[in-house]
Amino acid sequence: MDPNLPRGEKSDFRKVSITIPPEVYEKLVRESARRKIAGEPNQLLSALVREAVSEYLTRLEK
Repeated sequence: MDPNLPRGEKSDFRKVSITIPPEVYEKLVRESARRKIAGEPNQLLSALVREAVSEYLTRLEK
């Protein structure tokens, strides 16, 4: 499943609140800015976190 469906197509998604260390937050912000400058999709911090969690869980399944 695509972790970053278009807006309005996430009705089945569940909200999660997390706390992260400042250095992880800064890395997310930098990656978000890089994607925005490059014109790449999924620039929002929530999109980046969904991607990272999805990729991590996929690796665990192997």
